[in-house]
Amino acid sequence: FREQRLFCYQWLMYVDAGVAAITGDPVGFAREQWETWSPPGWYAEGDFERAAASFRNPDWVAITLHAYRSRFLASEPIDPAYTDLRRQVAATEHLVVPTLMLHGGDDRCDPPATSEGLDGHFDSYRRVVIDGVGHFPHREDPDSVVAAVLPHLDEHE
Repeated sequence: FREQRLFCYQWLMYVDAGVAAITGDPVGFAREQWETWSPPGWYAEGDFERAAASFRNPDWVAITLHAYRSRFLASEPIDPAYTDLRRQVAATEHLVVPTLMLHGGDDRCDPPATSEGLDGHFDSYRRVVIDGVGHFPHREDPDSVVAAVLPHLDEHE
């Protein structure tokens, strides 16, 4: 039930009434995520308003809906030019690319437990949980993100 509550926003994108609601109020939809996926007070209203300009762009709605709907709806059109690539990705069980996973310790959409124990799927996998941070670590604590990313890049030129 917890995951159902966490991912109800995705279900909303799969039903016609949800698509109509998101299309009619994309800023309200985005605000719901900003307000519930991270600890309260992580952003200033002015920051949200600046970001909301992109949420008002009709392309944002179309791209966001397609990104989710194409995962599970067979009727969602997909670009056939990427069929071979999609097959390769689907068949991949082990990644050789050095991977750094940054996870907010207070992520209220994808809890930190969802990224535990994945080491076996990678040749090189490092997981960093940033305490007190929610779903948007790069916005909520950019200094910690940079402190984790730069050494990773130095190590894996």
